[in-house]
Amino acid sequence: MKVKKKKQLNFLDKFLLGISVLLGLSLLISYLAPITDPQKFWPIAFFGLAYPLLLLANLIVTVYWLLRRSKCILVPLLCILVGWGVLRDNFGFRFSESVTDAVEPNSSLVLMTYNAHSFKRYGEKNDSTTRHQMLELINDQRPDIIGIQEFYTKNRGQYALKDSMKQIMGSDACYFEPFNFDKKGEAMGIAIFSKYPIINKGSILLSEQGSGNQCIYVDVKKNAQTFRFYSIHLQSIRFEPDDYDYLAKFSQKGDADITSSKRIGGKLKRAFMKRSEQVFKIKNHAKHCPYPYIIAGDFNDTPSSYAVNQMAKGLKNAFREKGSGFARTYNGSFPNYQIDYIMVSPVINVTNYHIVQKKLSDHYPVCSKLQLQ
Repeated sequence: MKVKKKKQLNFLDKFLLGISVLLGLSLLISYLAPITDPQKFWPIAFFGLAYPLLLLANLIVTVYWLLRRSKCILVPLLCILVGWGVLRDNFGFRFSESVTDAVEPNSSLVLMTYNAHSFKRYGEKNDSTTRHQMLELINDQRPDIIGIQEFYTKNRGQYALKDSMKQIMGSDACYFEPFNFDKKGEAMGIAIFSKYPIINKGSILLSEQGSGNQCIYVDVKKNAQTFRFYSIHLQSIRFEPDDYDYLAKFSQKGDADITSSKRIGGKLKRAFMKRSEQVFKIKNHAKHCPYPYIIAGDFNDTPSSYAVNQMAKGLKNAFREKGSGFARTYNGSFPNYQIDYIMVSPVINVTNYHIVQKKLSDHYPVCSKLQLQ
């Protein structure tokens, strides 16, 4: 009886096995990002940011070893499966959006969050066509309550958007906190508009005065139920046009510049650390909330980040509950991932979640249908 010889790895296989091990280790390190505070050890946060790319690279080598019918497939495959929870935060394993029709109208709530970028396209000046399309989009979604980051308005004229939003909502219930304003009557900040009465409101200072990275909240009464809605805008990376130009050139030609890379890395590091601090401010405030609450807005961070995962502790993530596919809420240059979220108290049920894929602002609006208990 002949003994079957073990299949020997050729040079290419040995090289790719080494690559597989490195990619697998990098992916494993990325799983530490959601639980590692950037204020204590910031390098891990960069692995979390790279998670989608690391996952894709590990999938590619998995396919390679599958075609080779090699046991080496276990290296990338096990590394992917170890991070099943992180994968579920990034990818919804549903073929379509799940909608629950048997929700009592009196307890249902359609919520929307939208970074409107001053009601203009990214990097461009205000134009009436974009403003009209964005207002039309909001009207089509028929939200009961909406939080808008980078909300821009004037006292009068076609850009008196506070008045336009009240008209769409059919209600005067709103709270607008301007963080930048001038004597011409122009103002920008965070706004919340509601179809139902607002019985209390306030703000949490997350950053320096004049910065748009802040948090506001309202207590809303719907029939006999009261809930709180926090609309947040966590720390921005604050890339300049030069940074975006460099990233575009690097992605196209692969030309790396040490000075530019350091500058971008420094901005990312500062933003990671600042968001960590801001999340705890919001969570500490929410601890004392006497009502079920919703936290939604522009987190400026990915599902594999420390900030997002700390905020989600003890809450339901609407995407994880009802989302499908690989979510993308930012349509700008970087980071082109899911960075806008809706999170709710455990007593609130999520019955629907969807992203409106229409390029107007640099963010896509996110909507969710909720059921208040």
